[in-house]
Amino acid sequence: MTTVPSASQWGSPTACRRALLIHGLNSSSHTFHRVASALAAKGYLVVAPNLLGHALRKPGVDFQVQTLADELLPYFQAAEYDIIIGHSMGALVVLSLLKYLPKTKPTSVVLIDPSLEVTAEQMVDRRVKYSEDARTNPTAEDYMALNPLWTREDAIWRVLGTHTIGRSTNSHDHIDGNVPWSFSHLIADKPAAAALTILVADPSKLGCVAKFKDIRTVIVSNASHWIQYEFPEVIVEEALKNIEE
Repeated sequence: MTTVPSASQWGSPTACRRALLIHGLNSSSHTFHRVASALAAKGYLVVAPNLLGHALRKPGVDFQVQTLADELLPYFQAAEYDIIIGHSMGALVVLSLLKYLPKTKPTSVVLIDPSLEVTAEQMVDRRVKYSEDARTNPTAEDYMALNPLWTREDAIWRVLGTHTIGRSTNSHDHIDGNVPWSFSHLIADKPAAAALTILVADPSKLGCVAKFKDIRTVIVSNASHWIQYEFPEVIVEEALKNIEE
């Protein structure tokens, strides 16, 4: 028997349309609470797994993105999805799963603010940032003060996502386990039937995907890295646009 990892779920189990949402580093399935609720209201059964080493999942040992992706394969064995969305590192997990998508079934794939290529110098900066976040231990009030578009629920889920990462797992493990940090080549695994959209807050992240002609890129103005908190309606609109087209 195949065991399906823990997940959050929105919508009716009998819904004929399905969406799979994959969170990023130092987060949890509930980072998508607003996107998931909107999709459920439109008739989707929405499933959001908790990645290995996150939420109440057991701590990780192998931190490669492909390992995180392969651990989610039971979801693909259990169902097919009309929409697949990934945020940040979760977007890289989605890219690593493209090769498992149906070859003929249309699938709407949306990547939210992924860092597809990161230099060694940028990796050092990220280690410093993650260490600073761990040291200062921001509260929900801190996050709301820094991010005026966030609701209190957004801020609480952000705090819980950071605090409930597996005790023997930390951000540096995921950084060090994926050197060199290079994932844009995985776009080539996209089946022809799948439509891929990349949403970013920072346009500089799109330089590495210019060579791919069959993807759509959208710059979300006035957004931070946490587009799912600030502009969930944009994510839902783009995901549905791929289906409708």
